[in-house]
Amino acid sequence: MRTTRSGESALLLLDVIDLLASHKIEYAVIGALAASVHGAVRASMDADVVLSVRLPEAKDLGSTLTAAGFQTELTRGDLEDPIPALLKVTDRFGNRVDLLIGLKGLDPQAFSRAIDVPFQGKTLRFIGREDF
Repeated sequence: MRTTRSGESALLLLDVIDLLASHKIEYAVIGALAASVHGAVRASMDADVVLSVRLPEAKDLGSTLTAAGFQTELTRGDLEDPIPALLKVTDRFGNRVDLLIGLKGLDPQAFSRAIDVPFQGKTLRFIGREDF
């Protein structure tokens, strides 16, 4: 794990992205980090990522993340919630990455339109401006 203290959710994100990549799970960073990439700086203590997976795969992913040493919590939204399910990933310092299991209204092609952004020696996929 890259984190050494609280306030390093972006570093926790790198660890989570490594795991997503090893399982070939499509993702796009959204939320405050994506807003910053698109020129609107917002402060946030967590990192938000939307995944292109279904609930059974999310459960498996949660187990994999737990086995890798992360704390996870999977919650399901109600029928009105734009987020069908959320897999919350935290580390021992309280850093957090929210993995959104889908997002109602998001065009499935948004993942193919995501943009590559270099960060800490890695390339991360961020939601494109048109899908933000």
